[in-house]
Amino acid sequence: MNINLKKSLFVSMTALGFFAAGTISHSSVSAKSRVRVTSNSALKTAGSSRNVTFTGSNALYNKAATLKGARKVASTSTLRSIANSGRSSQNVRAYRVAKTNRGLVYYKVVTFDGQHRGWIYGGRSKTSFRGGLKAYSTFKQGTVSSDMQNGTYKLANPGTGTATYVKPAWTQYKVGKKAADTSAYADSVYKIDEAGTRTKEGDQWVHIYAYEGNAGANGWILASQLKAADSSSSSNNGNNSQPTTDKIADNALRINFVDAATGAPVKSMDYIKNGGTKGSTLGTLTNGVWQLGTNDQTALQTQMNAR
Repeated sequence: MNINLKKSLFVSMTALGFFAAGTISHSSVSAKSRVRVTSNSALKTAGSSRNVTFTGSNALYNKAATLKGARKVASTSTLRSIANSGRSSQNVRAYRVAKTNRGLVYYKVVTFDGQHRGWIYGGRSKTSFRGGLKAYSTFKQGTVSSDMQNGTYKLANPGTGTATYVKPAWTQYKVGKKAADTSAYADSVYKIDEAGTRTKEGDQWVHIYAYEGNAGANGWILASQLKAADSSSSSNNGNNSQPTTDKIADNALRINFVDAATGAPVKSMDYIKNGGTKGSTLGTLTNGVWQLGTNDQTALQTQMNAR
């Protein structure tokens, strides 16, 4: 009798142990269920509505960060640097969206210059940008002043160094030049019908159309690359470029370039200061030294390099 009881007890405990082990094992598998992508599709709204910038709160990965094997391709500090860049070539476009079984949304993005591409956390909704992204306007449409409307213009320095664009340079992804070489349009006379500024550089762009002559270069161009159509031209050591002679806008600073050896004028450019007013100053005077803000320095250098 005692022997049978022990056997019965042993069997019962064994069965209980087996049941308990089975329960623990099932719980462990459930807790380790993997994150997976439940949808992944191309964004189909207008390109301009998918221009974004990085908030710097999330890094960029080769795939959704919560997926197994996800690898960081750009740190948050790198993305903050891109967001604060003064170059429109570092604007960003979102073009795919994915959602995981945990309800997390990730966007695939690329910088306009193609240097950075990957997936970034974008919140929990596929209808708005959150998390590591926010919507961004790459170009600020402005108004055409009466002087612009009434003026006629020519290209200041037609050739390969002066191009016109379908949209202002680097403000829309993969939308490029209208005329890369404007040599054939040296005699065309243009009118201006649109104007605005690139967000990153703060430089002014205008849309021109041929009032007289060849219309093949109709498009967007830096305002500083135009001159008044009635401007006289003469040779300066073989350079026919002349400083702009049209009226200076109230929010513009005209910079004239001269030959260091002779002092002869070479060319000029107008730097547009957003929010600037007639008679105001650019920069601050500190201890007898005139200093420009970082944004103005960057924008000026970019515009001068383009000349």
